[in-house]
Amino acid sequence: MKPRLHYFDMLKGLAIFLVVMGHVLSMCVRGIDRAPLFKFIGEVHMPLFFFISGWFAWSVKDNLPRAPRLGARAKRLLIPMVAVSSLWIYMFPATGVESPFDSTWSGLWSNEWKNGYWFTLVLFEVFAMYAAIFRLFASSKNIVAQLAIAIAAWAVLICLNIFLPAQICAWTSIGLAQTFFPVFMAGVFARRYSDAFGRLCASSWAITAALVLIVMCIRVVAWSWNYPAWLVEPARILLHLSLAVAAIAVVKPWSERAFAPDAPAGTGRLARMWEYIGTRSLAVYLLHYFFLFPLGVCRPALEAMGLAFVPLLVFSAAVAAAVVAVTLLADYIISFSHPLSFLLTGSESPKPVSVK
Repeated sequence: MKPRLHYFDMLKGLAIFLVVMGHVLSMCVRGIDRAPLFKFIGEVHMPLFFFISGWFAWSVKDNLPRAPRLGARAKRLLIPMVAVSSLWIYMFPATGVESPFDSTWSGLWSNEWKNGYWFTLVLFEVFAMYAAIFRLFASSKNIVAQLAIAIAAWAVLICLNIFLPAQICAWTSIGLAQTFFPVFMAGVFARRYSDAFGRLCASSWAITAALVLIVMCIRVVAWSWNYPAWLVEPARILLHLSLAVAAIAVVKPWSERAFAPDAPAGTGRLARMWEYIGTRSLAVYLLHYFFLFPLGVCRPALEAMGLAFVPLLVFSAAVAAAVVAVTLLADYIISFSHPLSFLLTGSESPKPVSVK
């Protein structure tokens, strides 16, 4: 049995916490999602999820690459998306929050953002494109040819986004699949060439370059309307790749210290907390909307501080911590019902119940 890569669970935990922080600002407070903190959060969390998904998409057994199982992905991603989004449409009017999404039946099917549940659909579509090129990609031994295959697949997504009717693009969220396919494939390449990628993440020069690129690119991507269109997409790809390198470079050593066999008792509690949240990241993503609550009363005070980075960071993190805690409690309760756990969180294995 392969050792668990704790740092990926920790990264998923940190990323889903940022998702909730972003929704605290955009849905609970509303109207302050122009703040630099919100822009930063919005460009950081989802690339990490797609990179990690790409890493685990490349799997080898008995020295042979294994094709992705689209049926299993559809069950885990699409069924919970439809079930939870339908429940959200029913509950949304009673929540009091102000969603930037079209939280209606029309929004679920015809809006690109799918009531906020776009990630599950887009991740499945990215997996489907990867499955389409898998045999050609896996059989190629030349990295240049592999890059060409990945770029060709990305070009197909770009063409679909350009030439398909706008309504079909909205139904399928194909534009978002185009956006995140490169970082997903970067995860595939990182896993396929894991030794070289590990050396990259351990290089001080590579980490320095990644941090500089993050600072340079995030402004272009987050405020894209101020820059020429030809610059935005390359900046976004560089940003996503740099985020993956920097995040792993920071979290992996932390994980290795926290989960070392000879680590002193009681150490690594914070790391274990992020790891646990990461193992339930899909459940948190699917369920946390139901536990957001109106906080518009806080808007004047936050705006009076100029939407400054630190006050917003403290405020959104504190509220997100409460939301995530309640969401995990709900996830735990739901886990005792196998049908509900499958429908609402994508979990397939029921929690054992012992009755004496």
